[in-house]
Amino acid sequence: MKKKSPPYAIIGAVVLGLIAMLAYFSHEKSVRDQAAADLAKAKDEAARLLAEAQNKPPPPTTVVNEANTHMRPVLFASQPIDPGVRISPSFIDSKQTPEGVLPDAYTDSTKDEFVLGAVATRHIEKGDPFTPRNVGKTLPVMSTRISPGMRAVSLQVFNADSNRTGGFVVDGDKVDLLATTSSAAGVMLKAEMIMQNVDVLYVPGPTIRTEKTDGVNPMPSPGGGVSVTFEVTPEQAQALIALGALTDVKIYMILRSREDKLETKIKPWSREDYIDGRLGKIQRMTDTSIQRVQELQKQIQAQEALEKNQAQQGNTNATPKPASP
Repeated sequence: MKKKSPPYAIIGAVVLGLIAMLAYFSHEKSVRDQAAADLAKAKDEAARLLAEAQNKPPPPTTVVNEANTHMRPVLFASQPIDPGVRISPSFIDSKQTPEGVLPDAYTDSTKDEFVLGAVATRHIEKGDPFTPRNVGKTLPVMSTRISPGMRAVSLQVFNADSNRTGGFVVDGDKVDLLATTSSAAGVMLKAEMIMQNVDVLYVPGPTIRTEKTDGVNPMPSPGGGVSVTFEVTPEQAQALIALGALTDVKIYMILRSREDKLETKIKPWSREDYIDGRLGKIQRMTDTSIQRVQELQKQIQAQEALEKNQAQQGNTNATPKPASP
């Protein structure tokens, strides 16, 4: 019987497999050892940084020296002050304020020269600083407020026992003037619009302030009038003075929007319009006037929308204002 030779190929394959396995496990071990070393090194570095942070001394505290911030004593109003009121020491508070704040405000060094004994030239709220814009030696004179070519005329405005403008007419408002004609017995015969869009220069009376309003209440005595100063043309002044001199004519003012400069044609209202069963005319007139106002408001809204659209497109061409319907 022939003797079989050993299976060298199988043995070689087994040996090679064992060598490969040993090499793989050795590589894996070296990789794990390196990762462990890197992790340990990272932990040590983190611990070192934490220790340094904990042992680091706190930053030095900066002490602000008030003398180095250039403070100065600024004068403030200790209470509300109406125009024309003379400034006394009780109206003044002095507070240390940084030099760069309120550069035009008066200070302790200028108090005697510019603030004490001066008058408020406009309303000053509590806490407002005193500046050349709200205090002065005198109130602005009326002549400086009149436009060139115009005139100021004071006129007795008869608003019966109460102010028909609601008590909130102030300087700079616009009003319409109406005249009523009465008989010798004092019976009102006719009411007529005589001037529209008249500028008010001055209204006497105590100040009114609420959560919604800030104005003047020119309350007349019963049956008396309030002397209101208007800005008018010379021809208008002549007509108003002539009308005011008539004993059977009284002039009233009605407040209008400062933005509404359009004039409306209105028929005079006579005594016959509300007697002899003609009261239905009031409703017809009301309906017509409401339609006119609504149409005007639509025109204004359309004009505002057009101007807004032109502004967005960069078109600055001026467009005409809507005409009175």
